[in-house]
Amino acid sequence: MSMTHQNVTDEIRELASTYALGLLETPAIDEFEGHLPGCALCRSEVKAFQEVAVELAHTAPEVRPAPRVRGELLARVASPHILVRAGEGAWQTPFPGVEIRQLFVDKVTGAVTSMLRAAAGAVYPAHQHGGMEHVYVIDGDLIFDDHTLETGDYEVSAGATEHSSITTKTGCLALIIHHAADKVFFLDS
Repeated sequence: MSMTHQNVTDEIRELASTYALGLLETPAIDEFEGHLPGCALCRSEVKAFQEVAVELAHTAPEVRPAPRVRGELLARVASPHILVRAGEGAWQTPFPGVEIRQLFVDKVTGAVTSMLRAAAGAVYPAHQHGGMEHVYVIDGDLIFDDHTLETGDYEVSAGATEHSSITTKTGCLALIIHHAADKVFFLDS
């Protein structure tokens, strides 16, 4: 979806309305959000549908939530911040020389925030992204088939894309925001 649209079609209306209502699913969300900055027509359609959605919300009758629903909502709002201290959370070793410490999982979006620590020469297998993946290298290097990330480098990869296996020459510490639906292509033993 890298093109700029010239005319509104039923397909564009359906995509824009589904997006405006928050009903578009990953990886279609990532693809559409990547397309929006370059397509004024699609941005205009989304804006129009968002305005209609707001107006529809104002026409709905006020309803008191069931006690269970109200309790769950208040429990979520009661603690709007999550704090993970440096010594909290266990490091898991999914592959030799690779450790991952999960910091947070967003159960609504599937986004997972983790720390990755890898020893020099360790290999993380090739994988497919279930959603967007953000990688910020805090220290060291991450070596892919076609490029290397070094201390201070940041990379974002779209959902439904694949990464080659990754290694590190010096060792690495990185912050990664990925998706719970990621699929790792395990190495043959």
